[in-house]
Amino acid sequence: MTLNEYQEAALSFRKPEADELYALLQVCGEAGELYSHVAKAIRDGVEDPYAYEMNIKKELGDILWALAAVAKDHGWELDEVGTVNIAKLTDRKNRGVLRGSGDDR
Repeated sequence: MTLNEYQEAALSFRKPEADELYALLQVCGEAGELYSHVAKAIRDGVEDPYAYEMNIKKELGDILWALAAVAKDHGWELDEVGTVNIAKLTDRKNRGVLRGSGDDR
């Protein structure tokens, strides 16, 4: 499955009230849920590694859904977003600035 195929399939589940603001806020909300799973694993340990991994995968999927929606709201396909990101990382690697801070390094 390509990113664009995922985006099309995932957004077929989008409800009308899941508007542009909802999708944007959902990125943060789902990331928070991911952090919560990890924090609880640090605090309590992991009794069932398979269940823990599945929960992490599910949260990553929820984040991906929200990213797909935000991209769509801006008229972008996920393949395009991914291509831009790889180009940025490649440029940083070629210039030896993968480490460091700032968007424009």
